[in-house]
Amino acid sequence: MPTLIALDASLSMLRPVPGRNDHTYLSLAVKGIQHLLDNLTAAGKLEHLALLSYTTTTELKVDFTRDYDQIRQAIKKVEPVDKACLLTMLKTSVSIMSTWGGAQNILQLVVFTDCGLGFGSTSISHFLDTTFPDKEDEPEFAWLTTLANYNLNFICLGLHGDSYFTRGLSVYQQLLDKASLKGQLFMPKPTKPTDTTDGTSNPISNSSHKSELGRTVVFELIERLCEASYKSTEVILKCGSYFRMEAPVLLWPPTSPYEEPSPMFGRDPTIRHIDQKIEICGFLALSDIGSPATLSRHWVLPKVEREKGGSRRSGGGGATAKLPKLTLDTNNPNYELEKLEADIRDFYAKDPKDTEESGDDADVTIVVKHSSAPQTEQQKENLCVLLHGALKLENMAALVLVGEKWYGFIYAFTDGKKKSNLMLNVLPPGTNVIPWIGDLELLGFAEDLAPGETASFPVRADRRSYSQSSVVWIRQASLQSDVQKVLRHAKKMPDKTQHFYKELNRIRRAALALGFVELLEALAMLLEKECAHLTMNGASSECTLQLQHAATELRKTSNRDIKSTIVPLQKGAPDAGTAPGPGYMY
Repeated sequence: MPTLIALDASLSMLRPVPGRNDHTYLSLAVKGIQHLLDNLTAAGKLEHLALLSYTTTTELKVDFTRDYDQIRQAIKKVEPVDKACLLTMLKTSVSIMSTWGGAQNILQLVVFTDCGLGFGSTSISHFLDTTFPDKEDEPEFAWLTTLANYNLNFICLGLHGDSYFTRGLSVYQQLLDKASLKGQLFMPKPTKPTDTTDGTSNPISNSSHKSELGRTVVFELIERLCEASYKSTEVILKCGSYFRMEAPVLLWPPTSPYEEPSPMFGRDPTIRHIDQKIEICGFLALSDIGSPATLSRHWVLPKVEREKGGSRRSGGGGATAKLPKLTLDTNNPNYELEKLEADIRDFYAKDPKDTEESGDDADVTIVVKHSSAPQTEQQKENLCVLLHGALKLENMAALVLVGEKWYGFIYAFTDGKKKSNLMLNVLPPGTNVIPWIGDLELLGFAEDLAPGETASFPVRADRRSYSQSSVVWIRQASLQSDVQKVLRHAKKMPDKTQHFYKELNRIRRAALALGFVELLEALAMLLEKECAHLTMNGASSECTLQLQHAATELRKTSNRDIKSTIVPLQKGAPDAGTAPGPGYMY
């Protein structure tokens, strides 16, 4: 989910915030960007960010990077220049983010501004009232169509008692509505007017309320932005019937609703969401899955519970409390499995330093010293770690049911920096979405095959269409070149006999596939003329015999089958032209 951060660097951003002389709108915007970077560092470390500042021109400060420290340093060096031009920035952002185009990328544009409208012909009001109406389909506004695929988020810095700010809010909302852009305005909540002793409100105290816009309010706007656009999708991942193989995981970027077209014409599409519990159905080799078309890709991250800093116990540190022993319920149907798991965990959790031997050599007793230190998140068992290690080692993928008749697959993905993570590819809804595999609901185990039965999975083609040499006759020169190639080989027979018949059969099959039967008769006439010409020039008798044989075979109706092959004439058998000789088969 690439994000482009745009910072308004107009002179109006240098105004001090009313009631807070220690802050300007620009300084609050910088603090907001820093807080956004802190949130993304904790939630989406793998995402690319870029920074630009805009006035009448747009300047890209930091190109897309995962090094957030570059952006932290760059925002401190932004200096206001002149008036703001939002439309120029939006048009430039389309070209900057063009490399991230595609249905699998959710593009985010976050704008920090005081909602300035601009001046003159470059203002937003002039664009909405004069330039844009009735011109939506013109080529000069094609960039708006691309921008409609982005998520626009405006962090609006201002006071509701300021008419300059409130008018800017309404115009910004008109821009989103009239241009059909997906966006949202994040603005401070208006403060309630304070009542005086006589029961009337005091508008003066409300216009410069100290708490209406400050660092805390900006941080709240960023939290609302992250909650709306950067919150990971939490689901339950289940693997098999063992009750322990089920754990909450996070999907990043968050999943989006899918609009499934209705099979009935004129009906609205069906909105589908991924289920809260996704279940692994089986495992397939990555070579069998290949690279099918997918709707989206998501990182599969384990959900880690953050430990609070105040969890330390107070009191004397001399006595250490033992960990409570796990009590097993004998009436539990999973009692045997839990007991076996507890024994295995105790065996592998023993530390040689925590054991001591007692007794003589004949009777050695191992005394285990219990440690009072609680397990950290890194020491606890994790389904994602187990699944990632198994899939990476076996080079396989896990087929996952994400909804009703809706599948995806999880595999270990390694990026350019050799960092490996679990990746979920969501397939289009349906059971027959990977043609070479077939219906996903009919897959089974290799052990279920009957004795002597071979697996017909995956479906393999006898000939790969993209590996065969194709014949293209869009232009006359291409056809003429292929015919001349056959005639060149004809003049060099018998040395080029096999090449002659190979090219002849290639042209014949292409002509039959296109229904160009007249080409076969024309080619036979050319071969006869070439045979007469070579006979006059004293060519070898074998060359003339092969040309006469090829012309005769081209006119036979039995060779109108695209699967048949014309073979060379064998020596000593002039009447057996169609018999395949062992020395001429290819």
